Amino acid sequence: MDEAATVSAIDRSLPDLIRMLGIIDAVHGFYYLLLRGWATLFGVSEVALRLPSLLAVGVAAGLVVAIGRRIGGLAYGLTAATLLVLLPRTQYVATDARSYALALAASVAATYFLVRARELPRRRFWVGYAAAGLLATLLSFYTVLVLVAHAVTVCLDRRLRRSWRPFLAASPAWLVPAACLAAIGAGQQFQIAWIRPIDSGVVAEVALLQFFSDAYLMLDGAISPLPTPGENLTTVGLAVILWGMALVGAIRLRRHFAVKLAVPLLVVPLLCVIGGSLILGSPYYLPRYLTFILPTVPLLAAAAVLRAGEPASGRRPAMASSRERRAAAGVLVAVALLALPSYLGQRTEYGRSPQDDFRFVADTIRDEAEAGDAIALTGDAGLGRIAYQDSFAGLDDITIGKTADEWGRIYDQRFDVDSVEDRILPHDVVWVVYPRGERAPERTLRSLGYGADARFDGTGTSVVRFTREGSAGYSPP
Repeated sequence: MDEAATVSAIDRSLPDLIRMLGIIDAVHGFYYLLLRGWATLFGVSEVALRLPSLLAVGVAAGLVVAIGRRIGGLAYGLTAATLLVLLPRTQYVATDARSYALALAASVAATYFLVRARELPRRRFWVGYAAAGLLATLLSFYTVLVLVAHAVTVCLDRRLRRSWRPFLAASPAWLVPAACLAAIGAGQQFQIAWIRPIDSGVVAEVALLQFFSDAYLMLDGAISPLPTPGENLTTVGLAVILWGMALVGAIRLRRHFAVKLAVPLLVVPLLCVIGGSLILGSPYYLPRYLTFILPTVPLLAAAAVLRAGEPASGRRPAMASSRERRAAAGVLVAVALLALPSYLGQRTEYGRSPQDDFRFVADTIRDEAEAGDAIALTGDAGLGRIAYQDSFAGLDDITIGKTADEWGRIYDQRFDVDSVEDRILPHDVVWVVYPRGERAPERTLRSLGYGADARFDGTGTSVVRFTREGSAGYSPP
């Protein structure tokens, strides 16, 4: 659904997009503007829209290598970056046409500039830090918490404490866009009303889903998307191994800069978002919103098997021994195997959200419907029409009111089937798309003299053909 929302936002004129952002999705506005320019060059296919996220994860991984090399050696950086790439959450955002991967890359870039400024306090690194922070907060309001975490790191590290003035000077580049987005977003909080309130389930979300799954907990406590066979066990296995390694690494390097860098970046955003949700009484925590903390566990876990340079020596760390390299390789193989079910599950047709099987609907309509047939889209199915417009060409959309760009929303305006009888009756064939298990559309069509003579069921949606009884094309089931 979120990716379909991206298509809806960018596939409209610039004035219409600006108007929409004043009503909804302002926090994603900068990403939409970037992707709109990208789509002008490369189109709005699934591959084209997901490619920026894939490239961004590649950039983030490369920057983690660079960070790791400077604070713990090349083997340490490579191990941490590989662990980052293998995380199921990283795999998810790398193929998701949303802003999370780009925000991850920008926040890792800011961390890289902080590390460079620690080594050599030059203005260019602080300018880079400010620029990366500006980009990160424009892409995701939540990344302003990276600045807060870095402030803790500056307080903890003796060398960075000497640079507190340029750090403060760079802070407005983070704070100003964050404040602007917060002010605009305050009037659009209805967008997060669907998020599960903070309760005991947040422990599982942080411990298991934040890093080691692509899922989240829905209001009823169910996991979405549903785990693939065996994924529950492998998710727990990943959590046990990597949380355990992160703890060992943090203890092993307890006075090392790597711990002063990674632990605040892990803990501060989680505490701020979860604590803020409890204090303000609104749900602000969703695992994907904190995608930018993903490098923290890999940076700590890598230290469990690889030596890092002594923090006080100022020298480059020693080369990893053959034993350490073998141990790191073994860990990476184990993590890759445990992450495999999630990786494969994400690449099935319904690996994202089985309730939003838009491609199934589009393919069914394209293959089965004929030009001139009517189509009635209910629920969220209208987003499928926006995402796969070519599949619906030549059909009479009888439940649509205003299109999404006409009324400045992500969704088209839709009417219930029982309120468009005058649009139904001129057609002998009506295709109705509705959530599985819902019966109201069927009752309406049957009361008007139509019979269901073909049904196609997806994981969350039914596509049913209704034909006027007695017409030439009617074939009773």
